[in-house]
Amino acid sequence: MYRNGTKWRRNNMIINQYLVSRNIQRQTDSRNNLELFKNLLQPHFLFNSLNNLYALSVRKSEQTPDAIAGLSHLLERVVTYSRQEKILLSEEIGLIEDYIALEKIWLGECSFLLDFQIKGDTTGVSIPPLTIYTLIENAFKHGIRKCENNGWITIHLVVKEDKILLKVRNSVRSCEETGQISQDSHTGLGIEAVRKLLDDSFKKKYYLNARPIGDVYAVDLIIGRVAA
Repeated sequence: MYRNGTKWRRNNMIINQYLVSRNIQRQTDSRNNLELFKNLLQPHFLFNSLNNLYALSVRKSEQTPDAIAGLSHLLERVVTYSRQEKILLSEEIGLIEDYIALEKIWLGECSFLLDFQIKGDTTGVSIPPLTIYTLIENAFKHGIRKCENNGWITIHLVVKEDKILLKVRNSVRSCEETGQISQDSHTGLGIEAVRKLLDDSFKKKYYLNARPIGDVYAVDLIIGRVAA
């Protein structure tokens, strides 16, 4: 009887050790996958930015030095923030504002119309880095830059007590006329990385929907509020 009890406890201990080990392995795999997706965002950003910088240099623009300095500063923060699990929403907004400033240099100050509104208190709110930023970057890459000085973009960010709401709308008229509305803006690397980051941080407690509506591309994001 005693031997059977000892054997049962030993077997139970082995099973528990196995379950703990398996759980640790799953957590490790999850962290590794998350780091992979976060790291993929950095070259995604850099590749797009270098293309813009090249186009500016081809035009022999006097603003090329300013664009290089701005890109260098922005890239430094992108790399720093992407190493963190979460950053302040105010820091993410700062990235977006600086990125839009660069787009105005790359495309021209009057090449597109911008409606950028932020409502609510962003104090003490944090999100996974580059989530909202990537959605804005995609709107420019797949929409504004293809609209030949007739583009527009609307960005409305609302912070409520229990959630963050983002609405992005941008023109895709020139793409529609050629029958080539890009699907990358919701099926490409950037969006998949954003989904992975949100899955890891908020599980299923978020909503992300990106789709074309006629000559407009629409992105809606709702995520839970997290204390910094």
